[in-house]
Amino acid sequence: MLRTHLLFFLIFFNNVASFAQVSHWETVVYNSDTWQYFIGNSEPPSIWNSPSFNDANWLSGKGGIGYGDGDDQTIITPTYALYIRTKFNITNLETIHTAILQADYDDAYVAYLNGVEIGRANITGAPPRFDAETVTDHEATLYQSNSVESVFLEANTLAGLLVEEENVLAISIHNRFGPESSDMTANFFLTLGINDTSNDYGPTPSWFTPPSFDSTLPIVKISTNGGVLNGDSQIEGQIGIVSNPSGENSFFDTPNEYAGNIGVKYRGQSSLWFAKKSLGIEMRDELWNDLDTSFLDFPKEEDWILHGPYSDKSLMRNVLTMHLAREMGQYASKTQYVDLFINGDYQGIYVLMEKIKRDKDRVDVAKLRDIDIEGDELTGGYIFRIDKDEAHWLSRYSVFRDARKLEYQIVYPDLDKIQPEQFDYIQTYVDSFERAMVSPNLVFGGKSFDEYIDLASFAEAHLLNELGRNVDGYRLSSYFHKRKDSNGGKLFAGPVWDFNLAFRNADYCDGANTEGLIFYNLCDGGYPFWWDVLLNNTQFQSIVRCRWDELRAGPFHTDSIFTFIDQQVDIIEPSLAQNFAKWDVFGTYLWPNPLPLADSHAEEISLLKDWLSDRLTWMDANLAGDCNTIVGLPNIVVNDIFTIMPNPAHSQFQIAFTKPVKGTINSIFLINALGQRFDLPFNGGDLLFEISDFTTGIYFVGIELEGKTYLQKLVIE
Repeated sequence: MLRTHLLFFLIFFNNVASFAQVSHWETVVYNSDTWQYFIGNSEPPSIWNSPSFNDANWLSGKGGIGYGDGDDQTIITPTYALYIRTKFNITNLETIHTAILQADYDDAYVAYLNGVEIGRANITGAPPRFDAETVTDHEATLYQSNSVESVFLEANTLAGLLVEEENVLAISIHNRFGPESSDMTANFFLTLGINDTSNDYGPTPSWFTPPSFDSTLPIVKISTNGGVLNGDSQIEGQIGIVSNPSGENSFFDTPNEYAGNIGVKYRGQSSLWFAKKSLGIEMRDELWNDLDTSFLDFPKEEDWILHGPYSDKSLMRNVLTMHLAREMGQYASKTQYVDLFINGDYQGIYVLMEKIKRDKDRVDVAKLRDIDIEGDELTGGYIFRIDKDEAHWLSRYSVFRDARKLEYQIVYPDLDKIQPEQFDYIQTYVDSFERAMVSPNLVFGGKSFDEYIDLASFAEAHLLNELGRNVDGYRLSSYFHKRKDSNGGKLFAGPVWDFNLAFRNADYCDGANTEGLIFYNLCDGGYPFWWDVLLNNTQFQSIVRCRWDELRAGPFHTDSIFTFIDQQVDIIEPSLAQNFAKWDVFGTYLWPNPLPLADSHAEEISLLKDWLSDRLTWMDANLAGDCNTIVGLPNIVVNDIFTIMPNPAHSQFQIAFTKPVKGTINSIFLINALGQRFDLPFNGGDLLFEISDFTTGIYFVGIELEGKTYLQKLVIE
């Protein structure tokens, strides 16, 4: 849908041509042109890439320029860097809708059009020094396979850069190991998309294929305006989203769903080492202030994640986990598959996700103000986590079977905004819960452990971690939140996050096994000690078992999970070939893939399903607890006094006594699979109860009579 503020940002994307508007392609700069060049064993003049720079004293030669591969027309001596320039003329700017910089290089490059950076690869620095180290090795490919890397230059990039008559394309090429490197290559082309039948430039190279990218997924295009993405700090850029009502989208379509400014950076921890990196994005307005906005039917917010599945070759482990959490009734990030381009270069299939934040549409806890330092206002809301980053406070207790202290990190309020009273409150609350968990009777400060935490949410967090045998579970990316006392006041586990190494995608800590609890694998330590206490508590075990049985009849049913997986395959199938052409990962070990390695996406999905089937079967047979026993209710006795009709029930049920009742009925109530109690209206007369407002699932009908509790299972469909 078109947002009202989109009109302003269309200035950024104006005149972006659809592919249909490109009549044909012509090349204006060839690798074989004559280039002026400078051997970079020292820094060139600071304005070397500017049109005003006089390069008459530079060396001159035909490209490619380099040494060592036998693909160079001009041979140079080994060097740290090579600086090249060439001039070209544009006859009519109005006929140019787009351009493509085609790069074949060894080992890195930065390209400039009339002094402005338009593309780079494999190097940082603005600009990089002549002796800067490249990120990795990179071999030239043109002489071997007639393939090059391409950077698309849309109209917004070209506007104000190209001029009629003379232009300068300048490029620095950098060697991984400087003069010690065995080879260096510089082959560059500039090809133009022309919108009419004019023929002012040259033919495209014989290997050139006209670009075409169509997708049934929304297309997200990010431009960094020459800025270099990194994992430390945001850079400014723009985003455009194409999502046509027809479901047919093209890279060349003008963004119609959203267009605007952003701050963007790489995000992640171990995943930062992957070639396909995830992004964190903050939406900005025209003055670069934070902007809450929505698109693709997501609720309004300013912070977003573009998750790039890489070692997860199914592309859907996080998507599956968020779906299961939402089906359980939790808040979990919405997800949307997209095809992502950065500076015109295709990056593959990504997952647009909501970042974990306090918000009425995300983690719905109260907003804490600076003045909320006492009373009920102080008691919520808070979000904190257990993760790798630096701890904000240490528990007084060690992690499970390890001498290290359990570490916590504040998520909300931000550490630089939280008031001392607020920090002390949440730390003290968690400390009180932990002190209850180490006491013999599980009580501290006059409160039982289950008065500190919401057992239902902890049961669901446990089930998700164990279903996926998540090697990061419990100890990393483990979030918690607390509401105000006036809104329940307990500590909740969640929201769920980061399951890309779950569901048979880890070759360490026995992650690919289908048997046993992952908690007791002690994967690199760091497990909160109180999870062990919970897992050995009969009340918690019963809640877990009962909730599992309920879920297995619904969203955790094998058919339900497999149907969802098949639906996701159908959604991404049209883009799979393009994604895996970009990231050729099948049959290749990517940390931490277990064996056997899949040779195709279909095989990866088959391995995932087979594993899930075995894991579900193991959990059915081995989860502790008895769903027929609700621990915590007083004096539960064998029910021999009533039955329920009908059972299963839909909108109402009736209690029928099987023997005369002696004494006074104190209450009649429902208990759900999470142990939550709902008292039913009872005045001593009619025993027909309306249940249309209850969600489907497994319940227990309870009757308290003369100090005893009688229970009967009820299934609501």
